[in-house]
Amino acid sequence: MSWEEMYTCSATCPCGKGKITQTSYGDDWNRYIDGPVVIECEECAKKYKVEEVTHHGLLSSDGSWSTYYLTPKDYPDYDGPKESDLYPAALNQYQDFPVWLIENFTEEELRGVLAQLNNTTSSAKLKGIAAGIREAHRKAKKTVRVGEITKTVEAALGKYLSHVGNKIQRDEIRKKESDARDAYIKEKRKHQTVIDLQR
Repeated sequence: MSWEEMYTCSATCPCGKGKITQTSYGDDWNRYIDGPVVIECEECAKKYKVEEVTHHGLLSSDGSWSTYYLTPKDYPDYDGPKESDLYPAALNQYQDFPVWLIENFTEEELRGVLAQLNNTTSSAKLKGIAAGIREAHRKAKKTVRVGEITKTVEAALGKYLSHVGNKIQRDEIRKKESDARDAYIKEKRKHQTVIDLQR
């Protein structure tokens, strides 16, 4: 089944001499896709690039949609604080469970989990954060035995202070990065032009 051109939307480019276009396609299964937004103007293509920002609805059923911007090609990239510049990539529970605990929970939270584990013989009785860790342990380690979860939490606590990139450290840089990126985007929007494509 091939994709067929359904329609093309367009907008006048900034210099007023050319167009910016986007063609949409459909197939026999009633699926639709949008092609790239293209600057069909030699003069403006030298000055601008197209950037897409995808928005998602509150619910998955709300779907997603895009806003397209013309951005000056010489506009600088974001160069503020980044988590990736300070810490290694965060690991998931399948890669290294103790490290995953360190990177996702504070030392105080893990000590609270350990206290629960030391006061029960059944992981089914665990509550709150401990219950969440039990479920993650079930998926990653295929066991919810109190003894096994206890060993894992103790291993995390044993190297918590020496681990570079624990939850508190990552939360601090994530907040700085988020604030800096918000400020960068706010300023960048002043130099961009929304592409208003019309059929």
